Amino acid sequence: MTLKLVKLEPKYRRHLNDMMSQWYATGEKIVPYAIRRLDYRDFDNYLANLDVKDETEGLVPDSTFFCLDTEQDIFVGAVNIRHRLNDRLLLDGGHIGDGVLPSQRRRGVATRMIALALEECKKLGIDRVLMVCDKDNIGSARSIRRNGGVLENEVEVDGVVEQRYWIDLRRQTHYDFFQHRECEYFPCHQGADPETFSCLFCYCPLYALGENCGGSFTYTKDGIKDCSRCLRPHRRENYGAICEKMSGILELARKKA
Repeated sequence: MTLKLVKLEPKYRRHLNDMMSQWYATGEKIVPYAIRRLDYRDFDNYLANLDVKDETEGLVPDSTFFCLDTEQDIFVGAVNIRHRLNDRLLLDGGHIGDGVLPSQRRRGVATRMIALALEECKKLGIDRVLMVCDKDNIGSARSIRRNGGVLENEVEVDGVVEQRYWIDLRRQTHYDFFQHRECEYFPCHQGADPETFSCLFCYCPLYALGENCGGSFTYTKDGIKDCSRCLRPHRRENYGAICEKMSGILELARKKA
């Protein structure tokens, strides 16, 4: 799975139509709000007014990006980045609103999409990012924490308990990312982005978990597990997820001892 954030252009009209029509068909609320604020079927107006340029009627200047899965050539979600916070956003909206198409969930899309959105926040000069999610949305909270989110508090808004997380982009972390660009095989996986490829887990510690590793693997005709197309252990935002699975490795080692 290779994802990137793109701004909406005429060439993505089909991608937008497919994603929005599928999402509406599920009956689920479409998030972020920015992508449902206008009628996507009126493409020219949607494209021209998607981003808010001036603060008005409670809205602040923002940038909306769609998440393109380049392998499937489809939109799998979207993020809306607010350039600054007003009182309402400081309470329960935050800088980033994100949503994943229901059919594309449980694939790590949200975690990767947030990581890409944080890079856009850096370009905008936002060094502390607020993200908010419902307390009951365990998956969303996990994606935020995997990107460095630290829970500040919980607030109740319209009867719903919201969790407020801050991500400090000024704090440089080194333990979760390493590159060995001098290696003759770097980057050693097909389709990998050299700028974001991490060599920290050169040999994946989850290989021994077999089908329970959570990665994108196949089996050769000889029954050997082939991870040559899997980038999961080589993405910085997956460091926490890899560490969470280490207990399974230890348990496997104890059984073999």
